[in-house]
Amino acid sequence: MYCLDTNIVIDILRGDNNLKVKLEKLSKSNEGLFITPVTLCELYKGAYLHHNPLQKIQDLEKVISSFIILDFNEKASKKFGEEYAKLSKNGKLAGEFDLMIASIAKVHNIILITRDKKDFDNIDVKIEVW
Repeated sequence: MYCLDTNIVIDILRGDNNLKVKLEKLSKSNEGLFITPVTLCELYKGAYLHHNPLQKIQDLEKVISSFIILDFNEKASKKFGEEYAKLSKNGKLAGEFDLMIASIAKVHNIILITRDKKDFDNIDVKIEVW
């Protein structure tokens, strides 16, 4: 099972056909494709800031309808706090949105697909870089 980072969904919206083909193969192999509520927040923020928000929101909702949205539950919140404290003590802070996404993927035991490995270098989560 796979969780898509925000940058992956953005590239889908921008028409990255190679990425679409890879994800279609995963879908056909019955691998679950997930996104987080944090990713949804980032995507809707971008859509509403666009010069044509109505069209961007329609495009976004068409794409996200094919994904399962993971819960940002108590376990994920606890994992976020734990990881944030560990990173802070080691002087290796990560972006809070990235850490939230990683925490959600980690507690659901799902591989996170991203294009920005550096955002997750210091976070204990399974990732694949596409």
